[in-house]
Amino acid sequence: LEKSLLKALRKLDNYLNSPLPDEIDAYSTEEITVSSRKFLDGDELTLADCNLLPKLHIIKVVAKKYRNFDFPPEMTGISRYLNNAYARDEFTNTCPADQEIEYAYLDVAKRMK
Repeated sequence: LEKSLLKALRKLDNYLNSPLPDEIDAYSTEEITVSSRKFLDGDELTLADCNLLPKLHIIKVVAKKYRNFDFPPEMTGISRYLNNAYARDEFTNTCPADQEIEYAYLDVAKRMK
Protein backbone atom coordinates (compact mmCIF):
# COMPACT_ATOMS: atom_id res chain seq x y z
CA LEU A 1 0.00 0.00 0.00
CA GLU A 2 2.80 2.41 0.91
CA LYS A 3 4.63 1.69 -2.37
CA SER A 4 1.49 2.45 -4.36
CA LEU A 5 0.91 5.66 -2.43
CA LEU A 6 4.50 6.77 -2.97
CA LYS A 7 4.23 6.01 -6.69
CA ALA A 8 1.08 8.15 -7.00
CA LEU A 9 2.59 10.94 -4.89
CA ARG A 10 5.74 10.94 -7.07
CA LYS A 11 3.61 11.37 -10.20
CA LEU A 12 1.77 14.29 -8.62
CA ASP A 13 5.01 15.82 -7.35
CA ASN A 14 6.61 15.52 -10.79
CA TYR A 15 3.62 17.25 -12.36
CA LEU A 16 3.62 20.04 -9.76
CA ASN A 17 7.35 20.63 -10.29
CA SER A 18 7.14 20.62 -14.10
CA PRO A 19 6.82 24.16 -15.46
CA LEU A 20 3.62 24.95 -17.32
CA PRO A 21 3.98 26.51 -20.79
CA ASP A 22 3.05 29.98 -19.47
CA GLU A 23 5.90 29.78 -16.93
CA ILE A 24 8.44 29.37 -19.72
CA ASP A 25 9.56 32.52 -21.52
CA ALA A 26 10.63 31.55 -25.04
CA TYR A 27 12.78 34.69 -25.28
CA SER A 28 14.58 34.27 -21.98
CA THR A 29 18.10 32.91 -21.73
CA GLU A 30 17.24 31.33 -18.37
CA GLU A 31 15.93 27.80 -18.45
CA ILE A 32 13.16 27.19 -15.93
CA THR A 33 13.47 23.62 -14.73
CA VAL A 34 11.15 23.73 -11.71
CA SER A 35 7.70 25.25 -11.53
CA SER A 36 6.89 27.87 -8.92
CA ARG A 37 3.12 27.83 -9.46
CA LYS A 38 0.85 27.62 -6.44
CA PHE A 39 -1.79 25.21 -7.73
CA LEU A 40 -2.39 22.58 -10.41
CA ASP A 41 -2.99 24.97 -13.28
CA GLY A 42 -1.28 28.15 -12.15
CA ASP A 43 -1.53 30.60 -9.29
CA GLU A 44 -5.30 30.52 -8.89
CA LEU A 45 -7.44 27.81 -7.32
CA THR A 46 -9.47 25.85 -9.84
CA LEU A 47 -12.20 23.25 -9.56
CA ALA A 48 -9.53 20.56 -9.98
CA ASP A 49 -7.72 21.89 -6.88
CA CYS A 50 -10.97 21.98 -4.93
CA ASN A 51 -11.40 18.31 -5.78
CA LEU A 52 -7.83 17.12 -5.11
CA LEU A 53 -6.66 19.21 -2.14
CA PRO A 54 -9.15 17.90 0.45
CA LYS A 55 -8.31 14.31 -0.52
CA LEU A 56 -4.58 15.00 -0.35
CA HIS A 57 -5.00 16.63 3.06
CA ILE A 58 -6.98 13.63 4.35
CA ILE A 59 -4.29 11.24 3.11
CA LYS A 60 -1.63 13.33 4.83
CA VAL A 61 -3.49 13.37 8.16
CA VAL A 62 -4.57 9.71 8.14
CA ALA A 63 -1.21 8.34 6.96
CA LYS A 64 0.60 10.26 9.69
CA LYS A 65 -1.79 9.25 12.45
CA TYR A 66 -2.29 5.57 11.66
CA ARG A 67 0.86 4.60 9.74
CA ASN A 68 3.38 7.16 11.04
CA PHE A 69 3.97 8.06 7.39
CA ASP A 70 4.90 11.57 6.32
CA PHE A 71 5.06 12.78 2.76
CA PRO A 72 8.77 12.62 1.86
CA PRO A 73 10.44 16.03 2.27
CA GLU A 74 11.99 15.77 -1.19
CA MET A 75 8.47 16.03 -2.65
CA THR A 76 8.75 19.79 -2.81
CA GLY A 77 5.93 20.21 -5.33
CA ILE A 78 3.40 18.57 -3.01
CA SER A 79 4.71 20.52 -0.04
CA ARG A 80 4.40 23.81 -1.95
CA TYR A 81 0.93 22.84 -3.18
CA LEU A 82 -0.39 22.01 0.29
CA ASN A 83 1.25 25.05 1.91
CA ASN A 84 -0.36 27.33 -0.68
CA ALA A 85 -3.72 25.71 0.06
CA TYR A 86 -3.24 26.10 3.82
CA ALA A 87 -2.57 29.81 3.23
CA ARG A 88 -6.04 30.24 1.69
CA ASP A 89 -9.01 30.93 3.94
CA GLU A 90 -11.27 29.15 1.46
CA PHE A 91 -9.40 25.94 2.14
CA THR A 92 -8.69 26.16 5.85
CA ASN A 93 -12.21 27.31 6.72
CA THR A 94 -13.83 24.39 4.90
CA CYS A 95 -11.45 21.60 5.93
CA PRO A 96 -12.47 19.45 8.88
CA ALA A 97 -10.13 19.54 11.86
CA ASP A 98 -7.41 16.89 11.88
CA GLN A 99 -9.07 15.22 14.88
CA GLU A 100 -12.33 14.87 12.95
CA ILE A 101 -10.51 13.25 10.03
CA GLU A 102 -8.63 10.89 12.36
CA TYR A 103 -11.88 9.86 14.04
CA ALA A 104 -13.65 9.35 10.71
CA TYR A 105 -10.93 6.94 9.55
CA LEU A 106 -10.42 5.13 12.85
CA ASP A 107 -12.38 2.01 11.85
CA VAL A 108 -10.70 1.81 8.45
CA ALA A 109 -7.27 2.02 10.07
CA LYS A 110 -8.17 -0.71 12.59
CA ARG A 111 -9.30 -3.07 9.81
CA MET A 112 -6.08 -2.55 7.87
CA LYS A 113 -3.74 -3.56 10.70
